[in-house]
Amino acid sequence: MAIPFRLLVPLAVLPALAFTGNKSGTRDLPKTYRDGFASVPAGVLTSHAGVAEVKGFLFSTTEVSNAQYGAFVADVRARGDMDLLARIVPDVERWRDKGSYNEPYVEHYFTHTAYANYPVVNVSHEGARAYCAWLQAKMDQEADGERSYTVRLPERNEWLYAAKGGLDHSVYAWGGPYLRNSRGCVLANYCQVGDENVQRDPETGKPNVIADPKQVMGVAGAVGDNADITAPVRSYFPNNFGLYNMNGNVAELLADGTQAAGGSWRSPGHDIRNESVMAFSGPSPEVGFRVVVVVQ
Repeated sequence: MAIPFRLLVPLAVLPALAFTGNKSGTRDLPKTYRDGFASVPAGVLTSHAGVAEVKGFLFSTTEVSNAQYGAFVADVRARGDMDLLARIVPDVERWRDKGSYNEPYVEHYFTHTAYANYPVVNVSHEGARAYCAWLQAKMDQEADGERSYTVRLPERNEWLYAAKGGLDHSVYAWGGPYLRNSRGCVLANYCQVGDENVQRDPETGKPNVIADPKQVMGVAGAVGDNADITAPVRSYFPNNFGLYNMNGNVAELLADGTQAAGGSWRSPGHDIRNESVMAFSGPSPEVGFRVVVVVQ
């Protein structure tokens, strides 16, 4: 079967706006990395779980991209560490989901230049942590003893606090309770389950989704946001801290390795809220990650 060309040349999504705020703390980073991070100030997180203090940190403005993770994989390969390489390479076979024609993604998503700026997925918790260690070593080397850094995955409270962008009662990262703005533009990449997929349960009287969101499309992806599956890491609008795609696109792996936050391209709208988490048990096409940097 011929591979559909449209799957090899991703469609454009709502253009991302340039963000220039929340950069003061990034001057402590090596120059090479400053544009990729934003300052998340210390503060108090108010959530369904209660109130918690959060220390300030630097957070990558986007999910880690295929290009960024690919540089890590290439470096490990160049060093000849085949044991580590086998454990960190994305498990592309995870694209082979029942009910979806994702075969082009198996072959092309992680390696094709068209997807260089798309979020890396199908990475294990070990792979994400190894990437953090590699990035930390590179930052320390570039700082040349002037500073040192800790690079790691975010804790749950850190991620949620960052997603809220300083807005205590924010449902989504942009602050409002709706998934579209006043012009009707979609504000995130998620699975839009339409009215045709909802019916009233005759026993309870409550509405039920009659199709699994995984099966709503003939190929995996959302309807109406111009993204077949994932969208580029700088898509839509950043939140008040300058962070892109905190809701939807890919769920983001947390430090404990058992949960991913924020929902994915496959999640319905309710499941991409700031408070949303999903279980993580291994590499998934729905899960990527971004990193925290703490300056020592």
